[in-house]
Amino acid sequence: MEVTVVIGTFGDEQYRTWATERAAPSVPQGVPYIHHHGESLAQSRNAGLELVNTEWVCFLDADDELTPGYFDAMNEGTADLRAPAVEYTQDGHTQSPYVPKVAGHRHACYGESSPSGNWLGIGTVARTELVRSVGGFREFPVYEDWDLWLRCWLARGTVEAIPEAVYRAHVRNDSRNRGPSVKERNKVHHQIIESIYG
Repeated sequence: MEVTVVIGTFGDEQYRTWATERAAPSVPQGVPYIHHHGESLAQSRNAGLELVNTEWVCFLDADDELTPGYFDAMNEGTADLRAPAVEYTQDGHTQSPYVPKVAGHRHACYGESSPSGNWLGIGTVARTELVRSVGGFREFPVYEDWDLWLRCWLARGTVEAIPEAVYRAHVRNDSRNRGPSVKERNKVHHQIIESIYG
């Protein structure tokens, strides 16, 4: 699998440090990565995306990690969007990895689950040209990855879960995805739906 990892950061210098000390070292040897520090998360990721010249791209948050064998597992997939399992770790406690589900869903999720909510992590491996064709990331305070994956699926991108590929997410209560209230997150959810479906 010819893949490039894009680590986008913005704001506080701590994110640059995490990118250098945590995210980048987790990228397998021989896999190229791009770290871009920009004015916003969407802008920095899109700037990195412009430099990718491989068939596949994988976005990695600065404070997270790819576990060993990540791309070997992803290479076994067949879809345009290949979603990892997520291993959440916080304060020294680590949960067993699992493939996320849309909130309220009991069944394993698949492409048709995408309009209901996000189950594809930011570490989803995607066809570079598919991501570019839908315009990359857009500016939202949360759920910007769901917005992207939903638009990719609506552009006829196929989707599958790759449970053997494990994305290690370091949970922080003050992170941009956890900081906003439920009311604020729901508002953004509806804004995304409105912007896509009208």
